[in-house]
Amino acid sequence: MKRYGITWLTCLAVLCLACSKSDSISDEKEGEEPGKEVVLASVSSPKFTSITTNTALVQAQVTSKGGALVTNRGICWGEAPKPTVEDKYMEANTVKGDGTFSVQLTGLKSNTSYYVRAYVRNKGGVAYGEEQTLKTTSIQSVTFANGPMFIIGSTLASYDAEITGNGGGQITERGICWGTVENPTIDQGKVVHGAVGQGAYRCNITGLNERTTYHLRSYAINEQGVSYGANITFKTIGKGKVTYTFNKETNPTAEQQAAYARLQVAIDSAVWYANNYTSATKHVWINYVPGVPTADANNEGWMRFGTEAGFQNLRTMLHEMNHTFGTGTTSWWRDQAIVSGKYQFNGVNNLLKLITKNKEQTLNGDTQHWWPYGLNQNSEVTSSWDYVYNCLIIEAMRKDGMTSHSGSYIN
Repeated sequence: MKRYGITWLTCLAVLCLACSKSDSISDEKEGEEPGKEVVLASVSSPKFTSITTNTALVQAQVTSKGGALVTNRGICWGEAPKPTVEDKYMEANTVKGDGTFSVQLTGLKSNTSYYVRAYVRNKGGVAYGEEQTLKTTSIQSVTFANGPMFIIGSTLASYDAEITGNGGGQITERGICWGTVENPTIDQGKVVHGAVGQGAYRCNITGLNERTTYHLRSYAINEQGVSYGANITFKTIGKGKVTYTFNKETNPTAEQQAAYARLQVAIDSAVWYANNYTSATKHVWINYVPGVPTADANNEGWMRFGTEAGFQNLRTMLHEMNHTFGTGTTSWWRDQAIVSGKYQFNGVNNLLKLITKNKEQTLNGDTQHWWPYGLNQNSEVTSSWDYVYNCLIIEAMRKDGMTSHSGSYIN
């Protein structure tokens, strides 16, 4: 029994060893063609598409497997001839059924010639295709979309620039430059925008002289140097002369003092916007009147604010100041400006198209109010630019013929 057991176990061990050895041989021969000697595979010469300053798409095809499984395929390149996988290389992640594969090369240098070969690896080793030369493109000038300028005040202005192409390089600085001579450069005066790269951006200029003609250009810097957009000419308006009298009680209550403080901030801010973005001349009177539900004003310049703190703000102050200028309080407004709910003059409507970037946009209105940017409700204010747009539209209305014929109070 003992001898039989040893013999049986020995046979079982030999059988298992044989099975294990057979499986190993099968794995090693996987992909090989029976009866054929394994030789190096072969691959076509590379073809190039989508060449830029620092990238290129390279395509090649495995033309023969060499009688064995292809384990790797890809592209190698360098600035010296006959690059190998010991140099820069990138392996293809996918391959089509006909053996075609592609690799996206990145991180190349602009205006540079590279030697490129496809490679393929099987059990026999690494084989290379015919060498081809790839030359990346040169970095070009930055390109701009040159839109009109519409944010123009008396001593300040803003321009919406847009970079549509980086020239194949990296934009490291962008902004606008300006001066009193045509085609200004960054050596004369510039505003640098904080962000870099392509896209739209807005730059603000301060310290201008009123009623003066200026020239402006967008600029950007990449590896090629400084690029400029088209020359934009604009003229600043005359500075507004809006003044005010704040009627206050001699011995105000605590409630009145709090209201006065809020209204003081509102009127000072509103006057700043009106004097910088309109050329209007007007004197207004600020009054705190508890009997007024919200706020109202007439064309004579009399403005009244009630006890509701939510209306003692800049939005309401500018809205009521618009009434003192003539919106909703003049015969020009009622008889000429608004017809069937639409504003009738081109100055405002053309400006509004630029503000909204909508070629179909026109100003809407009724007997008292107008929109958009009429500041009719606190919810209409999304940023300080809404105050600027409001004043720009008021100035356009003045140029369209808004006249001063007194009317009743409008809130």
